[in-house]
Amino acid sequence: MRLYVLSLEHLLVLVVVADVALGYLPLFLPNAPLRPNQPGGGAGNKAKNGNVKLGGKKNNRFTTTWTRITQHPPDTVEVAVGSRVELYCEAAGNPPPEVYWLEEKPSESYQMFQKAIVRLEEALSGSVPAQWEGIAHVSSAYVIDCVRPEDQGLKYCVSFSKNVVQTAITALLVNSTKVTECSEESQPTITLYQTWRFALIGTTIVLPCRVVGQPKPYLFWIDNVGKTISPATHERHIVLPTGDLQITDIKWEDMGDYACKVQSGYTEKSATTFLYPVVVRTQLSQIYL
Repeated sequence: MRLYVLSLEHLLVLVVVADVALGYLPLFLPNAPLRPNQPGGGAGNKAKNGNVKLGGKKNNRFTTTWTRITQHPPDTVEVAVGSRVELYCEAAGNPPPEVYWLEEKPSESYQMFQKAIVRLEEALSGSVPAQWEGIAHVSSAYVIDCVRPEDQGLKYCVSFSKNVVQTAITALLVNSTKVTECSEESQPTITLYQTWRFALIGTTIVLPCRVVGQPKPYLFWIDNVGKTISPATHERHIVLPTGDLQITDIKWEDMGDYACKVQSGYTEKSATTFLYPVVVRTQLSQIYL
C-alpha cells in the first residue's frame, strides 16, 4: 500500500472543505488566486450577482445541495477590435457544479434570460440521489480569439448544482476606435477543469479538461504518481474524446494530483486537479476525510 504524504496546500484544502461542508466557515480556497487585470477579483460583481443564500451556520453541506461562485469575473472589460479576451469564473458546489458561459443576444432581453434559468432549474430539479456525488471546485474560462464589435454585451457565468443556480455578470465593451490584427493561430487555453474533487471510494468520476486553440492542441493526462495515462498502463483510467479523464472504481491510492497537459507548437500549458477519495459509513453525515 502506497503512503501518500499530503503537502501543506493539500492539507489546507482538506481543512477548509471540511469546515465549509459542516457550515462553520464561508467558502475560501487557497488555490484560487486572483487573475491578472482583475483588481479585487470583481468585488463589486460579487456583491451584486449572488442569488443563492446558503443555509444557516451549522448546515451540513455534505448532505445539502449548494453552489457558490468563489471567483467572479470583473464587472466590466474594455478591449479593442481584433484583440483576444479571456474571462475567468470559479465555483464550488455539492454535487460538483456545472459551469457555463452564456451570451446576451441582441434580440434577447434580460427577462428572457431569467426565464431560461427558471426552465433550467425546473429541468434539473428533483430528489437528491441516495449516493453522494461529491464536492468539487471548478475553474472556467470564456475565450474570444478575435473580438468583433458585435461581441459587445453582457456575459453570464452560470454555475448550477442540481436545482441551485448562481450567476455572475460581466459587461464586455468593445472599443471600435482601436483595431488589432487577428491572428490565424491562437494559443492553447484550458477552459474548464476542477482544482479539487472529493468523491466516494468505489464510484466512477470524470475530471473535466476542455481546451481551445488553433491548431487543435494535443492533450494528455499525468496520474498521481507522475506517469502518463494510457490504455496500456491504466486499466481504470480513460481519457475521453472530450479530453476529460474518467476514473473507475476509485480507490484510496488514487489520492493525489492529476495534471491535464496541452501542447501546441512550442507552447505547453497544464491544469491540476487534486483528488481526495472519501469513505462514508451508513449515512452521509458520517464522512471520513
